[in-house]
Amino acid sequence: MIKQKYIDKLVNIQGFKVKSLSYVEVEEETQLVIELGRIRKKYRCSCGKGHRQYYDSEYRTVRDLSYGPYRKVWLRFCQCRIECKNCGIKTECLEWVEPRVRYTIRLAAAVALSCEATRDLKSIAKQYDLHWETIKEIDKKALKRRLPEIGDTEATILAVDEFSIKKRHRYGTTVIDAEKGDVIYVGKDRTEEPLVELYTKMGIEKCANVKAVAMDMWKPYEKATREHCHNASIVYDPFHIVQSYGRDVIDRVRVNEYKKASAQSKEVIKGSRYLLLKNKDNLDAERDEPANLKKLLSLNVRLDKVYILKDDLKQLWRYKSEAWARQWFKAWYRRAIYSKIEPLKKFARKLKKHFPGILSHCKYPIHTSILEGINNKIKVIKRVAYGFRDTEYFFLKIRGAFCFTHTLP
Repeated sequence: MIKQKYIDKLVNIQGFKVKSLSYVEVEEETQLVIELGRIRKKYRCSCGKGHRQYYDSEYRTVRDLSYGPYRKVWLRFCQCRIECKNCGIKTECLEWVEPRVRYTIRLAAAVALSCEATRDLKSIAKQYDLHWETIKEIDKKALKRRLPEIGDTEATILAVDEFSIKKRHRYGTTVIDAEKGDVIYVGKDRTEEPLVELYTKMGIEKCANVKAVAMDMWKPYEKATREHCHNASIVYDPFHIVQSYGRDVIDRVRVNEYKKASAQSKEVIKGSRYLLLKNKDNLDAERDEPANLKKLLSLNVRLDKVYILKDDLKQLWRYKSEAWARQWFKAWYRRAIYSKIEPLKKFARKLKKHFPGILSHCKYPIHTSILEGINNKIKVIKRVAYGFRDTEYFFLKIRGAFCFTHTLP
């Protein structure tokens, strides 16, 4: 027969010893019930004060980790209430179980560790034989304990971008520490409010230390940043600018030229969108894409112009000198205006208006490309979970997946 001290050591509940073991058959499954008794009669209040006497008591049963063949293990013990001079009548605090829950802290820790993997709640619920809402509750509490408070960051270089929460143009906003890669904030919508909330919680001093913020040319983001981070340089992301060029210039010119083209030319222009948007280095020789692009550009002068100016525009972000970048842009702008292509002229004027934010790249060569990778991971988290009805929990999961400098509990 196993000695008492070995059983106590195996169960290892501080301040208690094992009084008895019993077995219960539930739906053809044997469950283990461990009854605990106190080793020392001392009761601690939530304020930290210890007491020798208790006010009253009642039995409580909670789930614990599995033991050997017993998948479901229950701990039954007597929990007391105490009359504290500071707090009144309160339930005693125990280090191994939280108030008003039906599981031990160590079981919750095991569940939270499983939740750190990209898995759906139902599979974890099946693993531990708990309800999926209980799993979510455990994970949510663990994330709140593990993650720093919003605004509790020393980041001075930030990057901001939106991501899709649901269809029909429902978006969220992600902010990262561009130097460390930590997601420091996730908020609803892509308006000013999310950034205002972050900057308000960061406080005046931390906002004053922000040197640069990378973003696309989205006015609400820029307005909130300029109002709160007075010393920060706005750095427009090159990826979004080139993407905007493809949408506002190449796509419109291609559609216009297709409408005016002859039947023979239409066959060449048709389906050429991705050829014009691709980088030359990414063209697939096996599909004759370089030859098809050459044929298309030789056939249409206007498409040739917007394609060349698209490639030339990318050179702007290679300059480290503001003077050289400014001089280069003047030449590019002149070519765009004299092209007599209206969508291109309109885009060039837009860039000129936002040129200080583009020029900031010379001093702060940052961008939001890391956020594109984060947005892809967000899609995976959302897909694995089959969507999130609890937005707060969804945002915590995002921060938990990309917060690498937090302190573990």
